[in-house]
Amino acid sequence: MLSCTESAPHNHNTTSGPTPVPTASVPKDGDYPGKGVVTKVDTEAGWVEIDHEPIEEVMPQKMTMMFNVNDKSILKGINAGDKVDFVLEYKHPKDTVKSIKKIQ
Repeated sequence: MLSCTESAPHNHNTTSGPTPVPTASVPKDGDYPGKGVVTKVDTEAGWVEIDHEPIEEVMPQKMTMMFNVNDKSILKGINAGDKVDFVLEYKHPKDTVKSIKKIQ
């Protein structure tokens, strides 16, 4: 067993090695479309919780998350249970909902 100060010997004659472990990548700053169902909304504090589908390049799994919004007025008329399309603005390391609208 190796300790954190030891290193494994390198064998340059092997044709196969361990499978690389994927590392988390930081998304590029930008706007990303999302789709989901609102589970909670707080118009006074300026946040919305959405059970959303995967958001390509930002969040590869379906999950429920709370997002702050850039402008509290976009939450007017948005209620728990609403199906929504939204735009997530990512600026490392923060993400906020830039726009949101109900869908049928």
